[in-house]
Amino acid sequence: MMVSIKYLLFGIGILLIITFGSGCLTEEEKTISSSKLPDYEELDQAGKVCRDCHYAVSNTLPTEGGKHYNDCTFCHVQHGYKPECSSCHELQHGTQFQDCKNCHYVHEPIKRITNLRESTYENSCPYCHTSQLEVFSASPGRHADLKCYYCHPVHRQKLPCINCHAPHSKDLTYNDCLNCHPAHKPQDVEYPENISQSNCAVCHGVQNDTLESGKTKHNSLNCAFCHPVHKQIPNCRDCHSPHTPSMTNEDCTGCHLAHDPLTIEFPADTPKADCAICHNEVNEILSNSNTKHNDLGCAYCHTVHRYLPTCESCHQMPHQKEIHAEFPSCDRCHIETHAVKHIVFSR
Repeated sequence: MMVSIKYLLFGIGILLIITFGSGCLTEEEKTISSSKLPDYEELDQAGKVCRDCHYAVSNTLPTEGGKHYNDCTFCHVQHGYKPECSSCHELQHGTQFQDCKNCHYVHEPIKRITNLRESTYENSCPYCHTSQLEVFSASPGRHADLKCYYCHPVHRQKLPCINCHAPHSKDLTYNDCLNCHPAHKPQDVEYPENISQSNCAVCHGVQNDTLESGKTKHNSLNCAFCHPVHKQIPNCRDCHSPHTPSMTNEDCTGCHLAHDPLTIEFPADTPKADCAICHNEVNEILSNSNTKHNDLGCAYCHTVHRYLPTCESCHQMPHQKEIHAEFPSCDRCHIETHAVKHIVFSR
């Protein structure tokens, strides 16, 4: 019997500890408990100040309290009294949020905001951060499918991009990522006008190497000068006068490499008319020559721009040995290579 009473008392004790220790008091009990606490005059007579008991709050309030940093009695007009936020503040975030303390800690109202993963308002971010929601809506992607707390586990905390994404280069920093990728629409690449060429080279290494090896005036410009918007390719005529008024941008890029424009390339089937844009005089001579040369495209003989083939590469030695011995160079007789039938004998 003694053992049963002992266990019964033990159980009652545990129950009381849980009830009062967890703060699960009724409003009436709280009122009674508060009324038994000393008032400020009694505390003052005892030489007590707020800091003596509330030292943790006293440490944070001066630095993190913002406008809440005031005399303690401004809010706590009676010891133990906790005012409603609405007694000073209007509903800043609309009627959806009646209880400010669900997100804001009263003694650090700006800095210390409830982790939204655990908050009953985990979908409340858009009410304050409307612009970010609008960006998500206009630029749907994987980021838009995530809860805000996935990247911001603590209010105002910004997790580094490389927590989820492999960087383009091991030397990239968080700010380097943001130089090009807006956090809430990362696929819409943006960058400042003065962005360093080395930043672009991280992804566009081939183009950067070509630009630097070309040693042209293009190399003295930032990439953003020609590409103010990512993936935008400008029209050559925006800066350069065309060889003829009828030239299109495709005509330009058909011969000139954008990042090394002095290195001219063209396909083997390039029509003579394209070459004639710059080499009009030569084209007229060839057209009036009435030779088989006129039936060939310019690129047949000039496989690389400015390359001059030897006659022997196609014709070998078409004349008698004595003639070649007397005139070892073809141009001794065939004065104009584009009109080979115009023959002048000279020594």
